[in-house]
Amino acid sequence: MLLLAAGAAVGQLAQGKPAPSIHAVDIHGKAVDLDALVQEQPYLVILYFFSVDTGEDIAVKLRYLDMRYGRDKLKIISLGMKEDEAALKAFADRLNIQYFLIHADSVENAPWLKEIYSLPLTLFVQADPDKTIERVLVGGGAGQAQILKEVAENLYQQRRGEALEIVEEAIAAGEDAKEAAELKGFILTTEGKLDEAEKEFGRIDSVAGLAAVALERGDLESAAQIAASAPDDGYAQTVRAEALIRTGKTAEAAEALNTAATAAKRPWQQSETVNLQGRVAHIEGDADKAVAAYQQAIALDPYNVIALSNEGAAHREKGDLEKAQETLEKAARIRPDDLTEIMIRQVRRELEEANDLKRAELVNAQIAELGKRFRELKVSGAAEDADTWTSRPLVVAFLPSSARQESALFERAGTAVAVQREIEARLQSSGRMSVVERQMLDKLLQELNLGSSELADPATQRQLGRVLSAGVLAFTDFGRIGSDLIMYVRLVDTESTQIVGQVTSTVVERQPSACIQAVADELLEKLSSDRELRGLIADVSDPEAILINIGAKHGVEVGQVFTVLTDGEPVEAAGRVIARRQRPVAKLRVTLVEADYAVCTPVELREDVPLAKEMKVRIVR
Repeated sequence: MLLLAAGAAVGQLAQGKPAPSIHAVDIHGKAVDLDALVQEQPYLVILYFFSVDTGEDIAVKLRYLDMRYGRDKLKIISLGMKEDEAALKAFADRLNIQYFLIHADSVENAPWLKEIYSLPLTLFVQADPDKTIERVLVGGGAGQAQILKEVAENLYQQRRGEALEIVEEAIAAGEDAKEAAELKGFILTTEGKLDEAEKEFGRIDSVAGLAAVALERGDLESAAQIAASAPDDGYAQTVRAEALIRTGKTAEAAEALNTAATAAKRPWQQSETVNLQGRVAHIEGDADKAVAAYQQAIALDPYNVIALSNEGAAHREKGDLEKAQETLEKAARIRPDDLTEIMIRQVRRELEEANDLKRAELVNAQIAELGKRFRELKVSGAAEDADTWTSRPLVVAFLPSSARQESALFERAGTAVAVQREIEARLQSSGRMSVVERQMLDKLLQELNLGSSELADPATQRQLGRVLSAGVLAFTDFGRIGSDLIMYVRLVDTESTQIVGQVTSTVVERQPSACIQAVADELLEKLSSDRELRGLIADVSDPEAILINIGAKHGVEVGQVFTVLTDGEPVEAAGRVIARRQRPVAKLRVTLVEADYAVCTPVELREDVPLAKEMKVRIVR
């Protein structure tokens, strides 16, 4: 972020417009280039345009910042015109500041040149290639305390740790007690120091601040109730709206946001209001309206990574993966976090798949074939496999949930989808099971026009499992218990259509990786440990390397022991054979596992029963 302290009139140097490109050199020949300077990504670069007639008082205040915080984070560059060189040298020597004379080519025909001798301005400019002006402070009479507070507020928007120290200096320097103290409370809130923040907000009776603390604690009901006590406080109504959205009360939230939008607030608070208006539109299914709101929120506060993340999620939902990647990567550059990195990784993978034309043709062909098979099974019923003994490969299909409504539970759009997709990816990468590809599953469900009510039907579940070769269907849901956000994964066996397991975990929204890994590990353990692995001997040509017809895809691991069985006498009831007694004749230990088969070494053998192909094997529990 750049802070441009300029003696320039509002017009060319206005909020939302790009700062001009400037090249200058000091009296020792050292050059400065604004375009190159922003590439260094400092917290603040302060460009001060000064003349002999304007701005001595603000130069003194900026000099204090330079002395207090050094030049690793704050860079103060004083700029003047060549014709004023003699007078400026005396001015600069007296203030002990370094100054640069602007190159003529920087100002030739510049529309802002005539303005730099008039009303002093302090401009906040984002340190990005566009050098976007973020904020304009008009006049040279701003006190040192106010400048400190403005700098602290900008660093708070960036979530920089120095914001707290600077706002405390602003308070000590005499800045408006309530305004600066409230900013201090918000800084403490984002740092997780909620007890200290609550004390600070309570001291100045800040309803918006107290509601924000309750929201951060996850106490949504209290947050909404506290904020409701200040109906004319725009930011309090914004906090109330967020609490209402997360409890599914979007209509009531929209009313609160309409109130908030008409109340005067700081730019970052206005940004949060507009972002939430986008969330309401997004939840209601209007992604285009949501994107427009998110972009407006980012224009108000370029550091609003929540709005950037939400915009990225909306582009992803619309299928504009390139725009989604661009927006999410911008959010990560400003303030990286766990969830954003997960989303970026997923979008990149989806973009690669979308650009793979051969793969797309294959998927479309498979969808047509699978759809045909499903319809045939629906008419004729699910046919029995020829081999009813061998365990099927361990394949799981994660069915879509009501992601849009569940999205309301989260601070950021797209979180529910990102968490579920990441669990799928980690299960797939484990090598111990296969997960039906998301692209294929979504297209198949669309082709078959299967909604949530159809997917709840056992017959449909059985047919879908057969078509996808999936033994288990996984249903993911999210809900709140008190302040905790809970994830539920329900597992349904596609043959019996019975629930065979459920995994529950608390989601830490901003750092979901730990929850994702815990759920993936528990699913692997539950699906593997509760599964009776059965197969057939496939090859006995090497007596020390017996092959069985099940492998990693089925959940086989090195070290497992299998009993070899032969069918014995029949068991009759009511005049018919209902089963055959099975006799154990050997034990095999797994020494090598491949995707479709495993190699075993005999650990127990009976001399009178040699091992042979097609003998049954069952895991020892």
